[in-house]
Amino acid sequence: MENRKLKARKIPNKLSRDRSRRDAEEYRMKALQLGAKDVRIIPASYVVIDERVRLKCQVPRCHLYGESANCPPYTPEPREMRRILAKYKCAILFKTEVSPKADFIDDQKWQVEHMKHQRKIHDIASAIEALAFNDGYYFATGFAAGGCKTALCGGQFCQFLDSHRCRFPLKSRPSMEGVGIDVFKLVTKVGWDVYQIGIQNVIRIQLPARFQLGSYSCIEEDQYKWELSELFGSDRI
Repeated sequence: MENRKLKARKIPNKLSRDRSRRDAEEYRMKALQLGAKDVRIIPASYVVIDERVRLKCQVPRCHLYGESANCPPYTPEPREMRRILAKYKCAILFKTEVSPKADFIDDQKWQVEHMKHQRKIHDIASAIEALAFNDGYYFATGFAAGGCKTALCGGQFCQFLDSHRCRFPLKSRPSMEGVGIDVFKLVTKVGWDVYQIGIQNVIRIQLPARFQLGSYSCIEEDQYKWELSELFGSDRI
């Protein structure tokens, strides 16, 4: 699949459920191939928008707040995102493993080492979005983790805010949290373990393997949908 030549698809008036299933599974496998540790196909209704997520970008103030076009206050407001997400039916959620754990656990190492892990999230999210778009899902949208200023530009000033010319327009994506998605709720909803280690006196070395919370990419909207009860089972809807 990695080296296959892509063919542009004719956009149909209605897409079959079998085609949608096959596409979703292909995107799941592609994310794994690109380095994701685990990937889930989920109903978009699992995604919860909460204004308090954006508040946490400001209190305590994130060092990236207002520093790039993909961080608040430049990202869509929660009210707008809620309306937008209501039009989607399905999503791809993935996570990547952070190795070594010290890249995130050690405060000094985190200053530099977290960038490569978050860059990987941008790479996967943008690649899956592009693949889905080429397949005819023209409203496909990817979301990453962390800020693109550090993940892609190594902490340099945001060129888009300066000249409206992004250095990585095809890779940079807003983070899930930057648009108000409650990532912790979403992660626990799909059954992944998550731990908060924001304060200094947490015994971090005993935590399980560290994961970078994955990206969320919408791949289905009303024109292209299947019956979720048939795909996931009615007990999961």
